[in-house]
Amino acid sequence: MSIFVFSDSHGITEGIIKVLKKNKYCELVIHLGDFTKDMDVVKKKFENLKYEVIRGNNDWDRNIPVEKVIEVKGKKIFITHGHYYGVKNDYQRIINKGKVLEVDAVLFGHTHVPEEIFCDGMLVLNPGSIGRPAYGNNKTYCVIDVKNNKFWTEFKSVK
Repeated sequence: MSIFVFSDSHGITEGIIKVLKKNKYCELVIHLGDFTKDMDVVKKKFENLKYEVIRGNNDWDRNIPVEKVIEVKGKKIFITHGHYYGVKNDYQRIINKGKVLEVDAVLFGHTHVPEEIFCDGMLVLNPGSIGRPAYGNNKTYCVIDVKNNKFWTEFKSVK
């Protein structure tokens, strides 16, 4: 299953739309917050896809959760924006939350910086920002595949 993970679009949907037009193998889109309303535009163009959307610190729709645990091909994944866990300082709180939840992966945004680490066998991943990258014009996202009970990740850029 191919999961396309985006975060921090900040009102800029062109990158997400460009990526999804090119990639017909996407089965699930995850948006990790900051301008979740951008996903309304995307959903209208790609009605056949499944979506998981989390509210970030710049989102005000209280009907959208700030975090949740989803299951994909037997893998438990915790998704959140990250601002409640102080991810701009360090990852310890969000890693601890993942351990408490006994998940296989933690996905978050907020920092606008792509990063992937493994901690005690748990994937901890930030796709960066598809709208306003922290450094330069490198708008990033991540594709995650779950195959043979493992995560396979690839960070990609949109110019």
